[in-house]
Amino acid sequence: MKIQYFNGGLGNQLFQYIFYRYYQLNASDDIYLDDMKFFKLHEHNGYELKRLFGLTPNLISDYFEPDVWDYMVSVAKDGGGDLCQQMKNMGSDIIMVAETKNVSFDGQLYFVKSNEYHPELVGLPGNIYYHGYWINKEWLSAIRETIMKEIVFPPLTDAKNAEIADIISKNNCVSVHIRRGDFIKWGIELSEEFYFGAMTNMTVAMPATTFLVFSDDIPWCKRNYQELGLDKAKDNIIFVTGNEGDKSYIDLVLMSKCRGMIIANSAFSYFAALYNERSDKVVINPSKRRDI
Repeated sequence: MKIQYFNGGLGNQLFQYIFYRYYQLNASDDIYLDDMKFFKLHEHNGYELKRLFGLTPNLISDYFEPDVWDYMVSVAKDGGGDLCQQMKNMGSDIIMVAETKNVSFDGQLYFVKSNEYHPELVGLPGNIYYHGYWINKEWLSAIRETIMKEIVFPPLTDAKNAEIADIISKNNCVSVHIRRGDFIKWGIELSEEFYFGAMTNMTVAMPATTFLVFSDDIPWCKRNYQELGLDKAKDNIIFVTGNEGDKSYIDLVLMSKCRGMIIANSAFSYFAALYNERSDKVVINPSKRRDI
């Protein structure tokens, strides 16, 4: 049995799903997504693959009998270990392969570097638990045709977002994604200096364009307008609001339609940049380890 760790917001879920599908298309044994985190915690917008795309991947919660699964979730909530540890405690000879250091497992554990493409991981013998996010464009590139058929976002039906999409289609627009929220808590938010430099470069690369700002903290962006370099857009700037909660995917859709993109250090906007199929796109990317 092969199991892929599965958690986080939409961006993380998409990259973990891509790894899952890559495995399915390149190996003969079954693989499951470990959705225990969505039973244990209530973060972001929960499990989104079925709601948004109608996808029904193999979920580990469906593998176990309901009463067994409920017990395993209760054990995890009480600090008795997550799925991989519980399976090892029950006698499974499961091995964990992890690209993240924040793991708690007292069995056989092997690390690989994060944000890299490791196709050699597919087809390993035995019971393997893959603990990672696999945020690398090569996983998508290898099966892009399949993924683009499966990851089809719902149409934009409300007037406000349809109008923004129309503006994007008729102009050389640049999306600016500014992620704050939980990134502030973790201390990994991008600096004002990064955005100031990115805006300086983008206004040179794409002059007289319309900039669209996407953020989970629009009021902060407006207060720090000059520090972020947003004043360089002059009057050609739109602050996109109203796409919170289960509508947050709409920001990803709109960003992915823009010719220019200033992306954050998040899986959400990185996926938007990769999902963007424009051959003339211009992307300013803060991560040296995540190629576009």
